[in-house]
Parts: sequence; structure tokens; C-alpha cells
Amino acid sequence: MLAAKQIAELTDAVLEPADAEGNVLKCATLAFATENDVSFCIDEVAYGAARTTKAKLVFVPKNFKGWVGEAKALAKVENPYKAIIECAKILNKKEFTQGTIHATAKINPSALVFGSVGANSVVGAFCFVPMGVSIGENCILHSGVHLYPGVEIGNGTVLHSGVVIGSRGFGFYKDENSKQIEVPHFGGAVIGENCEIGPNSVIAAGFLEATRLGNCCKLDSFVQIGHNCIVGNNAVFCSQSGLAGSVIAEDDITLAGGAQVAGHLTLGKGCIITAKAGVTKSVKPGAKVAGFPAIPIEEWRRKVLA
Repeated sequence: MLAAKQIAELTDAVLEPADAEGNVLKCATLAFATENDVSFCIDEVAYGAARTTKAKLVFVPKNFKGWVGEAKALAKVENPYKAIIECAKILNKKEFTQGTIHATAKINPSALVFGSVGANSVVGAFCFVPMGVSIGENCILHSGVHLYPGVEIGNGTVLHSGVVIGSRGFGFYKDENSKQIEVPHFGGAVIGENCEIGPNSVIAAGFLEATRLGNCCKLDSFVQIGHNCIVGNNAVFCSQSGLAGSVIAEDDITLAGGAQVAGHLTLGKGCIITAKAGVTKSVKPGAKVAGFPAIPIEEWRRKVLA
């Protein structure tokens, strides 16, 4: 817990109003923040979300002139991204303890398991399950799976060899010397029930909230799910397809082989992204798109034949 004045001292922020009071419990993004959270707004792109946030305190650039939802106060700083990270190192830091392994779980002698493993689950050779990981019942981890702290695996999920879940998301910010500084990721990753994740696929941890994969999702080999993504149920990702960070993918989507989706987009329920397509705009529910940049497949076919 940090008081508003403590946050101002930690980040060299100018509070508006100057006598802002109250404590915050954790850091959260604008969309997920509650009245007990501190959040951040980088630029005009995020101002829409800022207007509806419920955060108690929001870091904004020094030249910010807009207004921020139900926030009780603003904290004007040189770099809101850097400021929220400094707070998150204190507020969002998690302490993990040794987990429990159910008596019916089968653990290969070469696996390193310090997290929790549920009934009838199998952990194969050379897997790594650190403290802070929870594996449900009837799961199978084939050889060489690597999980990071803050990962939850739902019942009945299968992870094939070489899968990595919960690694730090690909995020950087520039300091005052224009040096690229890596962004720590505190959110972990949550995988639903009865999923299957193919060999050498990677699901990155979220920055402040968890990256999420719904129930009954099927991922082929070499699939990438970037940090902060939220994927619904019954998603299908064919080999070498992927999502950049902060994509919202609704239920029943399909990405064919090699399809790629840019960050901060929404894929509507039941949409299909055809092979090798490059998605640069949000896709409507039920739509089928092709090409780069991806367009409705009927339009793409006309252009190919022209």
C-alpha cells in the first residue's frame, strides 16, 4: 500500500489536486483499475480508456490537459510508463511459496517441481515448474516444458515439448539517455481448461494483469501469444501464427498458418484469419480476412484475380 504523497515522492510527480490523499493497493491498466488502484495514461491513444477508468490515481504526461474518468487525482510526470513501473515494483511484487503435489500426480525424476500439481497430472522429463505455478488436475506436461512464476494451468490441459508460458513480455521504454530499459511483467498467465498447446509455443506474461487463454483452445507448434492478450474459448491457432501484445480475441476465432495480428486490436467472435494474413485493423465478428494488410476475403480474391 502506498499513499498518494508517497507515490509523488517516489516518482517526482506533481499531484493535482496538490493535497490529494488516500492509499492505493496495486497498479492496474486503465480498463481494469478499481477505486483502490493507480494507473497510467501515456498519450492520446489511451485517452479514450482514461475517460472511463475508475482508478483512484492516474499518471499522465506533464502536458496532459484532458480529464480522467472517476480518478480522484492526477500525477503529472515526465514518463508515465516509467512511473507506473516504479510503483509496480513495490505494489505488484508477489512472494511465492512452495506448492503441493497431489499423491496421484506423476513427476519424472529429472523434472524440477516447486509449484502445485493437481490430481492425476503428469510432468515429463526436464520440465521446470517453479514456486508460484499452479497446475490443475489431469494435465500433461511433455518433456522440456518451462513455466514461470504466476502461471495457472487449468484442468485437462496438455502442454507439448518446448512450451514456455509466463516469460517476460517483449516490452521496453527509453530512459532520459534514450537507452532501452526492459519492462518487468508482474501479471503472469492463466491458461483455461482442456487446452492443447503445441511444441515450442510461447505465451508471455502480462504487464500488470494476466495474459489469458480461455477453455478448449488449441494451439499448433510455434504459436506466439503476446503479453496482455485475452483470448476467449475454443480458439484455434495453426502453426507459426501469433498475436502481438494486448489483443482481445473473442470466442471461436481461427488463425490459419502463419497469420499474424498487430497489437491492441480486437478479433470478433468466430472470425477467421487466413494463412499468412497480416491483420492491422480490428476484425468484425464472423468475418473472414486475407492478405496484407488483411481485408475481407471476397475483396482480396477480386484483387488477386484482377
